[in-house]
Amino acid sequence: MLLFLVPAVQAQDIGRAQGFPADPVISAAYDGDRLYLGTQGSGVYELLDGFITPSNRFKKFNRGSIFSFSVTDSGLVPEVQGALQDYPLVVTNDDGTKYIITADGVQIVYSDAATQISDKASGIWRMTLGFERLNFLRIGSELVTLDATGDELNRQNFKGLIFDLGPTDYGLLLSTEDGYYQWNNADHKWKKVGSGMPIFAFDGAKARTPLGHIALNKLLEGSWTMDDFEPMPERQSHPTYYDVDTADEFYYGAYADGIEVFNEEGIQYTLGMARGLPAFRPGNYDVAVIGNDLWAATPMGLWTFDNKGVPNSLRHIKIDFTANGLDVPSFENLEVEPASIGFTTSHKKSSSAPIHGRYRINNDPWNTFTPGEPVLFVRPAPGNYTLDIQTSHRLDFEQGMNAHYEYSISAWWYKRPLFWSIAIILIASGIWYRQRKAKIQIQEKLDLQERLADAELASKRLQMNPHFLFNALDAISNFIFKNQPKDAVQYMGKLAKMMRLTLDSSRSASMVVADEKDLIDQYLDLCILRYGDFQKSVTVDDALDAYDCKIPPMLVQPLVENAVQHAVRPLIASGKEGVINVEFSLHGSSVKVTVRDNGAGFDPSHKASKSHGLAIIEERLALLSKKYGGEFSLRFDRLGDEHSPIGMEVSLILSLENDV
Repeated sequence: MLLFLVPAVQAQDIGRAQGFPADPVISAAYDGDRLYLGTQGSGVYELLDGFITPSNRFKKFNRGSIFSFSVTDSGLVPEVQGALQDYPLVVTNDDGTKYIITADGVQIVYSDAATQISDKASGIWRMTLGFERLNFLRIGSELVTLDATGDELNRQNFKGLIFDLGPTDYGLLLSTEDGYYQWNNADHKWKKVGSGMPIFAFDGAKARTPLGHIALNKLLEGSWTMDDFEPMPERQSHPTYYDVDTADEFYYGAYADGIEVFNEEGIQYTLGMARGLPAFRPGNYDVAVIGNDLWAATPMGLWTFDNKGVPNSLRHIKIDFTANGLDVPSFENLEVEPASIGFTTSHKKSSSAPIHGRYRINNDPWNTFTPGEPVLFVRPAPGNYTLDIQTSHRLDFEQGMNAHYEYSISAWWYKRPLFWSIAIILIASGIWYRQRKAKIQIQEKLDLQERLADAELASKRLQMNPHFLFNALDAISNFIFKNQPKDAVQYMGKLAKMMRLTLDSSRSASMVVADEKDLIDQYLDLCILRYGDFQKSVTVDDALDAYDCKIPPMLVQPLVENAVQHAVRPLIASGKEGVINVEFSLHGSSVKVTVRDNGAGFDPSHKASKSHGLAIIEERLALLSKKYGGEFSLRFDRLGDEHSPIGMEVSLILSLENDV
C-alpha cells in the first residue's frame, strides 16, 4: 500500500523531566522488558515505568561511551567502540511499540496508535462495481482509489472542491466544483462528462444542489426549469454523535472526543485522543476497513489504524494489596476485622488506548474503577469473599487481564458465629428446661384431674348399673310372685346375656355401636317379657360403620329405660300400643342416638324431677366433654304440643373426634 503523505504520529514524549540523559544518546536497544540507552560519556541508562535512570545492570560502564549493543549467549552486551549513528534512533520491541530517540528525548509510539495520513478534510466512499470492491478516498481536492487490499489503482487531482460520489443511472458519477466525472472501471480512470450546477450530494435518482432538490436526469440533460426544484429534504441527525458510519459488523460514532466503536451489545472500545486523534467538530465522518487497516476520514484529516483499529491486548498486570493502610502481600492471613483493605492495579503499557477496570465481590454486579488508583473497602464485614478483577483496553472486556482471589475476614471471638451459637444454645436450653419443667407440672396437674374425672365417671357408671340391676331383679321377683316360672327363666336368660355385654363394656371406656345396639335389643326384649308386648326398633344408619365407631357405654340404655318406664308402660296399662324407636346415625364428626316414643312426654324444663338416671347421664356427658373435648350433649324434644302430645324424642350427641 502506498502512502501519499509523510505520516505524523501520536507519541508519548519522555524528556529531561523524566530523566533523559544530559549527555548525547548515541545507541539504543530493547531487551527483556525495558529500553536501554547508550550515552556518550555516561554509560547506560534504562527506561522503566515512564522514568529514565542509570542502569544498575551495566553499572561498570557508567563512565564510558556506548556506541551500540550486541546480543550474545550471555545476553545484551554494550559496545564501547564504533561509529556514531544519525538521529532518529528507532527501536521496536516484540509488541510492535516503537521507541524513537532524538537529541531531546524518547517518543513512544504504540502499534495501535493512529497514523495521520493528511490534515486536509477527507471522506471515504466504498463501492462494489461488478466483482470488484473499491474504496475512494477524498483528501482535499485529491481522490485516491484503492482496491479491497489497499493497493492504489488511481490518484487524481481535481480543480476546486470534491462534493460527492455515487452510483446513478449514468454509472458511477463524481461531482466536483469543476464539473461531473464518470468512472471507467476498465482502466480505473475518471472521465469528465459535463459541468454545470454543482451537485452537493447524490440522493438516488435525485440530486442536492444550491437551488434545491431536483431529478438527476433533468439536471444532467439540461432540461430543467425553476419549477423542477423542491425544498431540500432534512437529513437525519444522531442525538449522540456528529455522524455514524458502519464497517464490518460495527458502528462508528464520531463525537467531540473521538470515535466510539459499538454494536447491539454496547460500546466495545474507543478511538480517541489517546489513540492519536484530535478533538472533533461537527461534520461528515467516514470509516472503512481496507485490507487489515481501519481508515477514518474526518473534516480535520485522514487517519489509519492497524489491526482494524482494535486496541492491543493487555498482557501485563500487577496488583498491590493494602490492609489498614499498609502494604501486604495478599489478602490471606488478614488481621482480625481490619479497618480497611484495598488493591491497586498497575500495567506495563503496550497500547495507547486507555485502560478500563472493573471488579466484583461474591459474584455481585460489576463495579468500575480507574487502574492505577486505589480501591478501598472500609470496615469489611466478617465472612468469606471472592474478588474478581478485570482490566482491558476494551469496554466489553473481551480482551484483557483477569484475576481471581478468595479470602476471609475474621471477627473478634465475641462476635463470631460459634460464640453466639453456643450462647444461643445455652439460653435456649435454659428456656427449654424452664418450659419443660412448667409443662411437666401442668401435665401432672392435668393427669391428676383426668384421674379424678375417670374415678368420678366410673362411680357414675356404677351408680347406673345397680339402678338397672335393681329394676331387673324386681321384674324377676314379680314373675315368680305371679307364678310365671317360664317367663322368669326366659327373663333370667336374656338378663344374663345382657349382663355379659354390660360387664364386657365396663372393662373399657368405650364400646362399638354394634355391641350397644345388641345390648339395647336385649334390654327391650326383657321389657316386652316383663310389661307386655309393644312395638320396638333398633337401627343403624348405613353411613355409620357399626363395627368401627365407638361410643361411651351405659349412656343409651338409661334413655331407653326412661322411655319404657314413663311412656310405654302407661300406654300398655291403659290398653294402648306403645312404640319405641332407637336410631344410631352419623352427625358430622359425631354419633347421634335418637330415642323416640309415643308417650305423653314431659316438659324438658322439669326433666330432672322425672328421672335420677337422666341426671346421672348429664353428669357423665359433662365429664366426658371435660376429658376429651368435642361435643357430648343431650337434648329433649316434646312431639306435638302441650295439649296434644304425640311422643317424646331424646337426642344424644357423642363426639368421634377423640378416642373415647
